[in-house]
Amino acid sequence: MSSFAPLFVQKLTSLPPRQPVAPRPQGVDVQALYTALFNSQLKAHVGPAAYELAGRLVAQYYKAVQHCRQHDLPAALAQLRHADAQLAQLPAAAAEFVTLFQLSAWGNYYYKANDPARGIAALQQGLGISAGLERQGYQVFIYRRIEQLWNIATIQLKEQQYAEAHALLKNTLTFVHSGRAQGLLIDDWDGELLQRVRLFQESTLDESFGRLAKHNTQLLGHATYGHAYYHHVFFQDLLREMATDTYNRTVLYNWLYAKVAYVEQGPDAFMAYALEFLSDPNVAAEYDDLKANLLAQAVWHLQQQPTPQAQPLIASIRQFSETNLADRAGRALKLAA
Repeated sequence: MSSFAPLFVQKLTSLPPRQPVAPRPQGVDVQALYTALFNSQLKAHVGPAAYELAGRLVAQYYKAVQHCRQHDLPAALAQLRHADAQLAQLPAAAAEFVTLFQLSAWGNYYYKANDPARGIAALQQGLGISAGLERQGYQVFIYRRIEQLWNIATIQLKEQQYAEAHALLKNTLTFVHSGRAQGLLIDDWDGELLQRVRLFQESTLDESFGRLAKHNTQLLGHATYGHAYYHHVFFQDLLREMATDTYNRTVLYNWLYAKVAYVEQGPDAFMAYALEFLSDPNVAAEYDDLKANLLAQAVWHLQQQPTPQAQPLIASIRQFSETNLADRAGRALKLAA
């Protein structure tokens, strides 16, 4: 067990309770801005009447996704078929737009119905349609297209296609932070377009890191794809290559520095840097998923040393996470047992 572990837990549990969450420095609701721009582009291209029809049909496909999230697959299938029957009524320009949401909803359904190949095929078809629409002027779609790459990687991870999923995640992260595109399933990617609205790029990068942290947490103890793998494939390269010219990237860099320290400097150094990250008042609550990942790694390290002293330390770390950290839905972040 790390000699620093007892002091790490002592200092961690003595941190002041979380204060009310302050707004991010930019003070902008990124999702609301994205939605407004998205709707503006659609209305400008198809007109008000088709825009209204398309919006109602998109809502129906979203309802099918909600049924999937509630594990009600019969209701989801019925909703998907109901929405598909109405798609032919839309003008061609609007129908192409709605097809993106149709494919995404069907991809989600196939994922939940344990048909991963069809789920990935539907999402990959959407990538091609989205690229075509971006060339027609729907520039904001590129950010949603990255979301489909995340979803494909999620399906691959569920199917234990670890090499494919991690390659896709690595290539997606590289594109998001730098604009360099390779290995993203289709060839039509525009790095300059991604960087045109920096606020959206940074929000996408933040979400990408959150997903990376979640996957790393789930696989910390994996014999092949555990922490050492993530260090060599993700963390050390991102630490070396990612520019740190924004508040967001500085936070991400500091998280990466702690992660890399575990391999390059040892567990004591990792815990010291993790404590700095966890106690830094400038690291906003939006980064709780990264904080939880550091705590999960500390727990994982202690579990490698099954001593009587380790168990109360682990319990204290878990209690801190549940009391002080929350996921993006506002729920307490509980570390896995």
